[in-house]
Amino acid sequence: MPQPEKLPESVTTLLKSTRFIHLATSYEDIPHVSLMNYTYYHKNESDYIIISTPKGTTKYDNMVHNPNVSILIHDWISAKTNSEANDSPASNRRNSLYELLANFNKNEIGRVSVTISGRAEILTHDTEKDDYLFYKSLHLNNSKIDQVQAKNYIEDDDNALILVQIHGCKVTDTDNNVVEY
Repeated sequence: MPQPEKLPESVTTLLKSTRFIHLATSYEDIPHVSLMNYTYYHKNESDYIIISTPKGTTKYDNMVHNPNVSILIHDWISAKTNSEANDSPASNRRNSLYELLANFNKNEIGRVSVTISGRAEILTHDTEKDDYLFYKSLHLNNSKIDQVQAKNYIEDDDNALILVQIHGCKVTDTDNNVVEY
């Protein structure tokens, strides 16, 4: 599948600013979805997502047999911000419903979900060494990933480093308007 001419700025901004993606893999018509930390990377008009996973997982086995993947990423409110997480539990209970209701319409305006299609390449030590070390370093140093967790998932020899080249995307807003790239 050809690379899209260019991802829209709204999609690249979302890829640079969010922490998690939902990765969908499939093998023998059995789908599997996983919540993943990731690193977004753009080079020479191509867009990539770097992930890592233990080799013994369903998603890994699926990508070995079928490298075609789908990724969902969105900017809807789904988790507390860091400042909210540091507030006292009593304060959160008292204010969380109010904040949700007060900000609901404001927060949902212009919100999108992006479905990305891509092809996964499992990088190994046999991959050109400089490329492997470069992608590993990018993913390891990604500030969105907790460093202890990053070391567990990236440094461990039983884990795989995976590069997903983005082939296209669909952007859907809260009014169900869809634009394909």
